[in-house]
Amino acid sequence: MIQWRPPKDDGGTPITNYVVEKKDVKKPWEPWSVVSSSGTSTKAKVTRLEKGREYIVRVRAENKIGIGAGLESPPTIAKHMFNPPGPPGFPECSDITENAVTVEWALPDYDGGSPISGYVVERREMTGKWIRVNKTPVLDLRYRVSGLFEGNTYEFRVFAENIAGISEPSLTSDPVKATRAITKPGPPGNPKLKDWSKSYADICWTKPTRDGGSPILGYVVEVQKSGSAQWDRINKDLIKICAYRVPGLIEGMEYRLRIRATNKVGDSDPRELPETILAKDILVPPEVVVDVSCRDSVTVRAGQIISLITRVKGRPDPEITWTKDARVLSREKRTEFNNNYPVCELIINDAIRSDYGKYGIVAKNSSGQEQLVEPEVKVKLDATLVVRAGDSIAIEATVKGKPQPDVKWTKDERTEEIRKGLRHQLETGVDFSKLLITGARRTDSGQYVVTASNSAGTSSAKGTVNVLDRPGPIRDLKVSDITTDRCNLAWEVPEDDGGCDIYNYIIEKCETKRGVWSVHSNAVITNKAKVTRLIEGNEYIFRVRAENKMGPGPAVQSDAIVAGTQFNVPDAPEAPEVTKISKEEMTVQWSDPEKDGGKPIIGYLLEKREEHAIRWSPVNKDPVPGNRFTVTGLLPLHDYQYRVKAVNEIGVGNASKPSRAITAKDAVGKFLSIMLSVADSTKSTVTLSWTKPVSDGGAPLIGYVVEMRAQGTAKKGDDGWRRCNVAAQLIVCEFTVTSLDEKLVYEFRVSAQNQVGMSLPCDLEGGVIPREILEPTEIKEQMGISCVILFL
Repeated sequence: MIQWRPPKDDGGTPITNYVVEKKDVKKPWEPWSVVSSSGTSTKAKVTRLEKGREYIVRVRAENKIGIGAGLESPPTIAKHMFNPPGPPGFPECSDITENAVTVEWALPDYDGGSPISGYVVERREMTGKWIRVNKTPVLDLRYRVSGLFEGNTYEFRVFAENIAGISEPSLTSDPVKATRAITKPGPPGNPKLKDWSKSYADICWTKPTRDGGSPILGYVVEVQKSGSAQWDRINKDLIKICAYRVPGLIEGMEYRLRIRATNKVGDSDPRELPETILAKDILVPPEVVVDVSCRDSVTVRAGQIISLITRVKGRPDPEITWTKDARVLSREKRTEFNNNYPVCELIINDAIRSDYGKYGIVAKNSSGQEQLVEPEVKVKLDATLVVRAGDSIAIEATVKGKPQPDVKWTKDERTEEIRKGLRHQLETGVDFSKLLITGARRTDSGQYVVTASNSAGTSSAKGTVNVLDRPGPIRDLKVSDITTDRCNLAWEVPEDDGGCDIYNYIIEKCETKRGVWSVHSNAVITNKAKVTRLIEGNEYIFRVRAENKMGPGPAVQSDAIVAGTQFNVPDAPEAPEVTKISKEEMTVQWSDPEKDGGKPIIGYLLEKREEHAIRWSPVNKDPVPGNRFTVTGLLPLHDYQYRVKAVNEIGVGNASKPSRAITAKDAVGKFLSIMLSVADSTKSTVTLSWTKPVSDGGAPLIGYVVEMRAQGTAKKGDDGWRRCNVAAQLIVCEFTVTSLDEKLVYEFRVSAQNQVGMSLPCDLEGGVIPREILEPTEIKEQMGISCVILFL
C-alpha cells in the first residue's frame, strides 16, 4: 500500500485522476507497468509483486490538460508485513515404547507479529535424513510420533509456523531409543463372586488389559473385614489362575475383596469386588428335572430293570421321596434309591405287572419343596377367532404345572417358534400365557399352538384365527370374441377370497389414448362378462377386481386390444386367364386366393379395360360364385385385359394382377388330338401324362392347364373344377397332382393354350382313386384315352 499528497499546483484545473506505475529495479529495460489509472484517491494498493524482489513506484497526477511529472518512491523490497516466528523450545521425549514416543516443546520467544498457526515435527535416525512426521500442522505443544522401529535411535526437531512462513528449526532433541517400556501391569478385570458359604467364598476375574511390558507372574487377593480399614493379603504364593477360593470366613461377618496383578516390576493397582460378601450358607429351593429318557413313559418287559433318572438341585441337598400313584415308596428288596447329587435314581429290579403306574418325586430342604406336576394347557377360545385386517389378535391360554413350564407359541405345522417382534407381543406368567398380534394381516390366519413343557412332560392346545381382508387378485384374465363394438372377458376366481364370500366383481375399461378409467359394471356376480359400447378402431385395456364385505381387492389388468373384427377381406387371386375368345365375347377363368380372410368366399367381381386405358369397368354387379365368367358385348378387334376381386362377408379384397391383353376376334383353328393317361399313383398323389398335339392350331403352344374335381362336389352355379397348376403354365406333358384323399374319387382334364386362347378341355375317362400301385398292369387299366381338342 502506498500513499501521497496532492500536488501544490493543479495546473489551474482540478486533478481528474492519478496514474500509479511500478517497475522492477533489476529489470530497467522493461517499461513501467500501470497499477491504476483512475480515481482521485491519494493511496493505492500495489499488487502482483514477487516476494523478495525490489520495486520502484511512481505516481503522476492528471488533469484535463494532461499528465504531470512523476514522483518516484525509493526502491522497496516486496515482503510480508509480518515475519516468520522464532524457533520453538528444546524438544523433550517421554512415554517411549517400541514403536512410538511423545515429543514436547515450549513456545517460541518471538511469534513474528502474527499468531502461530501450528508446528511441524521432524525425525531422523542417527545416520539418516530428516523426515516430516505430521501431515498437517500440530496445534498443541506435544505430539505422539508413531511408526518407529524397535531398537532404532531417533532425534527430533520442531518448526513453528505463522502466516508469514515457517521458522528456523528448534534445537535437536536428545537421542532416544525405541524400546518397550516395562511398568506395573494394569488391574485385573471383571471380578465376580461365583459361590459362597459361611466359611468360604469363590471368586473369579479376567486378565488385565495391560501387562506393563512384562508377563503376568500371578495374582494377589486381599480381604477387608467390615468396620476395618485394613486390607490383609490372603495368599502367600502368587495365584496362577484367574479364580480363587477365599478360606477362613467367619459366619455372619461381612467382607470386601480385591485382586492385584503382579509382574517383575511389582503389583498393579487393586480391582475391588463390587459387592460385599456375607458369610452364610446359601439356601436354594429344590429344582427337579426328569431325564428325557423317562419324561413321558417307560416301557420294559417283565423281569427287566426299571430305571427312573432325575437331576435335583438345591442347597442344602434336598431330601428325596419317591411316590407311585401318589403313595410313598419304601425301600424293599427289589427297590433301590441312589442319590448322587445332582443325579437321583429310582431302580426297580425284576419288574412285574403290578409295577405299572405313575411315579413321582418330591424334593425338600430347609428352603422349600419341589413336586413334579405334568403341564396342562387350555386356550380360552370357544370357536374360531374372527378379526378384521388391521385389528389386533389376542389369544390367552391357562398354563399349569410344576415346576413352572416353559411356554412357546407356534403356527400351523411350523416348528419355528413365534418370538417377540414389532407386531408380536408375548407375555407369560404364573398359570397363563398371552399372544398379542397387532395390525392383523390375512397371512396371520391359521391355527396357533401353545406348548408347555417341564421336567414332568409336555402338553399343548390349539386355537384357530381367521383374519378377514379384501380378496386377492383374480387370475388368468382373458379377452375374447372381439368385434367392432364389444368383447367378452373371462377370469378365474381369486386364490384367496379374503376369508369371506366374494359378493361381486368390478369391471373397468380405459381407452389407451385417453388414459381415463371408467366403471363398466360393479355388479358382476359370475367370473365372466360382456363389455359393450366399444368404438371401432380404438385401443382398450380392461381391469377386474373382486369384492367382498371388506371391500374390493387389487385390480388385474388385461393386455391391450383393438375394437374390430378379427376377420379380414380375402387376398387377391392370381391373374385371370382367357380360355375362350370370339369377336364379341370371351370366357375368363381364375383360381381361388391363397387366404380367404377367415370367412368363406361368397363370390368374385370381374373388371375389364381396353389395353392402355386407365379406368377399369365392372363386368358383373353381383359376385359370381364360380371361378369363370363369360364376358359379352365386346367390340371386335379391340384388345381387352381383365382382373378379378374376391368377396367375403367382411368386404371386397384387393384386385388381382391384370391378365394378358387379348384381341376380340374369331379364331380359325384345327382339331388337335392328344392321349391323356394316369402314369403313376400313390395314396395322396396322381401323376398324369399326355402326348403333345400333332398340330398347334396355327400358333405356338404356350402351355397346358390341368384341372381336377372330386366326384359329387359340384354345386349350383359352380361345376367344381379347380385348376391344379396355379403358379405358371405347364410346358411339359406330365404333372403330379398332390394332397389327395384316398377315400375320394377324382376326375381330371387337360387343356392346351396358344396365343389365340384356351382349347376345350380333354377329360380323363372314368374316375381315379389315389392308391399305391403295386403292379404295372394296374396302370395300364387306367390308361389309354384319346381326346380330340378343338381350338375355336
